[in-house]
Amino acid sequence: MYKVIVADDEPFMLEGWKTMIDWQGCGYELCGTATDGEEALDLINHVNPDLVVTDIQMPVLDGLGLIRTMREELKYDSQIVIVTGYSEFGYAQQAIRYRVNEYVLKPLVPEEIHELLRNLIIPLDTQRQEIEIKLAEEQYDAMEMLDTTMDEGGMLDEADLEKMASRARQFIALIEAGDVTGVARTVDDMLQEMQESRAVMIWAQSAVRYIHGELLRRYSMIGADQTVLQVRTWHHTESWFMGDLKKLFIRITETFASMAQADPGSSGLVAEAVQYLKEHYRTKIKLQQLANHIHVNAAYLGQQFKREMGVSFSEYVHRLRIEEARRMLRRTNMKISDIAFELGYHDAEYFTEKFKALTGELPSLYKNNNQG
Repeated sequence: MYKVIVADDEPFMLEGWKTMIDWQGCGYELCGTATDGEEALDLINHVNPDLVVTDIQMPVLDGLGLIRTMREELKYDSQIVIVTGYSEFGYAQQAIRYRVNEYVLKPLVPEEIHELLRNLIIPLDTQRQEIEIKLAEEQYDAMEMLDTTMDEGGMLDEADLEKMASRARQFIALIEAGDVTGVARTVDDMLQEMQESRAVMIWAQSAVRYIHGELLRRYSMIGADQTVLQVRTWHHTESWFMGDLKKLFIRITETFASMAQADPGSSGLVAEAVQYLKEHYRTKIKLQQLANHIHVNAAYLGQQFKREMGVSFSEYVHRLRIEEARRMLRRTNMKISDIAFELGYHDAEYFTEKFKALTGELPSLYKNNNQG
């Protein structure tokens, strides 16, 4: 589900957004409403929405002022839709300047809004994948740095580097165990070491980057809100010594502890579903078919699967297929169209589209770069 907030100073319009629009059916969650731009900014900072829907004419801070603040000051890349009763071209020009995705007029027509929301799924999916790829690259860079040894002229010797790598893994283990006390103590120990050694300061930053990447993956697996992973504290070392890093890690640890206590019985169900998909992903398989196989309600299975795996049932199938496609492109001379058909895609163009979305490369380019 993509998170949405709506800002409009007209009560009946807000009520319409709440009751007339099938957010969930279109793939969204309405996380809150605001009656002016400043209230909307507070809500944005709290929710970190994927989509902001705003009126233009509002008190305190109007819609264009809200959008300008989002883009220029806060650097938010959320998708934006302007809904207004004013059709002057000047508003549209300013909206384009601030990278507004859609510009629609009141009154609300549910069918039109539903179509608009469905159309926005593609750029939202693309944006989310780009963020995941960027964070994965940061995680990879951090892992390489943690695994690199430095000579005497560098910042750390091999023993100190191994200590920091061990500390990063220790953090992950304590967080997943929900050990708040252990995490707090470990943060204090690391900060003390950082104050005593500039070398440790530098490599501790790499260790935290590694932890950040690992937590992103684990948050996706448990279906938790990832807002905490997007705060600036991760990259502001100065704030670490003011207690911000400890607060951040404690908050994350508490999240894992609460998730471990919630609905503990679904893990076996999802594990069975995953095993089935790994054996049948080459065939055309639907969620209802899988649910029937393991004797469970399809809607419930879909919810639990997304919560534990971090992706929807269909997206997980695509990932299995594309991973196998990568193997086939590296090790066989099969045509791309034949690989697509072999993996259950009856449209080679659609296969190419999914492959690029998940790997960042066209199948042909991946094959050229990885064969030989």
